[in-house]
Amino acid sequence: MKRIEAFVDSMYLNVDGDKQEIDELKAEMKNHLFESVQELKEEGKTEQQAITIAIQRFGEEKEMRAVIGQLFEIQKIFAKRVLYIAIVCLILTISIGSFLWKIDDSTAQGLAETSTLISKELENKDVMTFSMKRKIETLVEDTNYISEVTIYNSKDIRSVSQNSGEYHWKSQKPDFQYQRTIWAPKWLGVDSSTSGNGNEQWFVLIESRSFDQLQVIIVFMGGAIYWTLFTIWAIINAYHQKRLHIKWILLFLLLNVLGYLIYYFTGIQSPSSKEHEDLY
Repeated sequence: MKRIEAFVDSMYLNVDGDKQEIDELKAEMKNHLFESVQELKEEGKTEQQAITIAIQRFGEEKEMRAVIGQLFEIQKIFAKRVLYIAIVCLILTISIGSFLWKIDDSTAQGLAETSTLISKELENKDVMTFSMKRKIETLVEDTNYISEVTIYNSKDIRSVSQNSGEYHWKSQKPDFQYQRTIWAPKWLGVDSSTSGNGNEQWFVLIESRSFDQLQVIIVFMGGAIYWTLFTIWAIINAYHQKRLHIKWILLFLLLNVLGYLIYYFTGIQSPSSKEHEDLY
């Protein structure tokens, strides 16, 4: 039966894959061929005839080698693509999240500056003049994130409380209000935020665009996609290394990269681990 062993070995001659998995597949193929040869011999065929027929039934050498090679290559490509997509997703999530954070940080600085300039315009003024209003409108127009500015006279709206000393402006008519439309699509998760500051004379409310909600959506969705894909890759890798166990699956799910590093270094240090791990 050396001819069958040589045939099976030739099928996996240039196959790049997990050694233990290849050995198991080779053993299964040999058993199948041995059984076919035995059946043919019982039908009256000589051993050499039975081997030839069994091999022919199983498939031509070149065709079988191509199929086996493609099977292992598909497995490797699939696992690699899962990992690459996970990494790209993580990079995009971090990049977009950082970009939006920088925009919000820049907006916060701009709001502080605009608020300071408005306060200077109102400083020591009892009544808002037309020129003051035009100046404040110009300050708003110079930004691309402020959608509304509302100014109240503090003497009209302040309600002094021993407990909180809060301003109550909702029922009062503002001395000045300027609104405009800015780019802030709700469907994209872009929201608005309102900040207020005041003194003895004036209370100013500024409504501006905020990407806080969009950041949360992107970080949550991007992180979830990355976490899921990396976990799938880790499980596939552990399966091909014949080390897949519920404890590793749970570790991948809970700790992700850290869990895989624990898995990887545990395999290296374990005496029962394989000599070589085919890392996809």
